[in-house]
Amino acid sequence: MTNNITRANMKSVNLFRLTLASSLIYAAFLVPANGQMPTPGGTPCEADWANRSRFDTMGSLAELRNLEGFAKRGDIGAQLRLGLVRRTRDGNWSAPDDRSYNIQWLEKAQTQGSKSAAWELAQIKRRQISHEFYLRSAIAAAEVEGNPWAATELMNLTNGRWGGARPTACVEEWTADGKCADEAVLPASTSRKWAEIAAEGGNAAAQEWLCKAAAEGNLDRGQPRDDKAAFKWCQIAMHNACADSSLGTLQLLYAGGRGVEQSQGEADRIRKIRAQPWRSRVSQFFSQPY
Repeated sequence: MTNNITRANMKSVNLFRLTLASSLIYAAFLVPANGQMPTPGGTPCEADWANRSRFDTMGSLAELRNLEGFAKRGDIGAQLRLGLVRRTRDGNWSAPDDRSYNIQWLEKAQTQGSKSAAWELAQIKRRQISHEFYLRSAIAAAEVEGNPWAATELMNLTNGRWGGARPTACVEEWTADGKCADEAVLPASTSRKWAEIAAEGGNAAAQEWLCKAAAEGNLDRGQPRDDKAAFKWCQIAMHNACADSSLGTLQLLYAGGRGVEQSQGEADRIRKIRAQPWRSRVSQFFSQPY
């Protein structure tokens, strides 16, 4: 990061890219003793998203200090970024284990109205707050600011990705009041809504889910069968390195004559994409611990 980056540019870039810790800090509950996190959910596109969503390091101490200058002058994007960083790659700095460094910057961003900062704080203080407060923090970050990491968390919960019998299931002992949120706070039928926010934010797993859900219909999760939406999301998802399900679904949509004619050239193109030699190893590649 250089000094000639304007505050406006800094803010726009950081607000979109640097609201991370959501799924990362949530996944921290799943980290084994060796410090490596298993592939979340187990699919290549979920692993791809998790790997691309790591903002816990910065290049150098000099870069960190430069960013602190922006943050001290009130740049919300810079404050959010500092709320996530844990160390510098040059080995000259690491954040205190008590997260006090991160909390101070997130609180400054929250004071300026950042819903994403409020959610990051809810992640850090998860056992000090109610489960409902945690969920509503994620909902606000996703709805108001289009935060794709918050939306990913909500999508996973409403799809039962973490094994919960219902989206608002929780470990009561981990909440301040010993209660799980009422089911009305996060109905399963809102899954499509969160998937769309996550997909628009670049989550390939969400794009794949929308492709399949729209093609087949999933009313329980708020997605009726919709061929137009299916083609849209399948064609977006097929360009991801982790995509395979979307390519197969797209072939089935064309083969079934579902409203869009497939030219021979398009059929050949998809067939060639699926036949690329590296795709046979992509699942193993993305499933490596990060």
